[in-house]
Amino acid sequence: MTHVSTVVRRATDGDETAWQQLVERYGPMLSAVGGRFRLRAGDAEDAAQLTWLGLFQNVDRINDPESIGAWLATTMRRNCLRLISQRRDEPMEDWMCDTLPDDRRAIDSSLLARERDQLLWRYVSRLPPRQSLLIRALFTGSVPSYDRIARELSISVGTIGPTRQRALRQLRLLLDESGVQRHELDVAS
Repeated sequence: MTHVSTVVRRATDGDETAWQQLVERYGPMLSAVGGRFRLRAGDAEDAAQLTWLGLFQNVDRINDPESIGAWLATTMRRNCLRLISQRRDEPMEDWMCDTLPDDRRAIDSSLLARERDQLLWRYVSRLPPRQSLLIRALFTGSVPSYDRIARELSISVGTIGPTRQRALRQLRLLLDESGVQRHELDVAS
């Protein structure tokens, strides 16, 4: 198997295969960490998704690629603890109802997700054209290959990662400047 620092460096450069290798290598560890917290069904998966998103957003800031496993484990523990603390703030009736089937909850979640997506795409359209096109290519439909995106946008594969990171930073700034709160972008599944 490829040395972890090489895989992390390739992931930083936007290599899709490197990301898949990281998920294959560390995904079971994240599941094990989440399992220790006895979270509700789906919450461990949510914590893992938040952990991967955190790595995606911060991979260029990892000083020691050899410690990526420790970084992921620590981030996963923090995400699990955050989910647990959020549950403590909910009235008992709220979390007890989660175990009962309720079609309204699925409909509400679907509507909120659609509203969130519309809000995000509105802000994506405010990005510079190249960044907007790249974000749309990366985050709509199925997971595209970097080679295909590079061909479609007439850019080199090596510029996808850095351009994506600049676009995501710019998107965060736009959302922050307009007063959109992070909790407004969360939709419980």
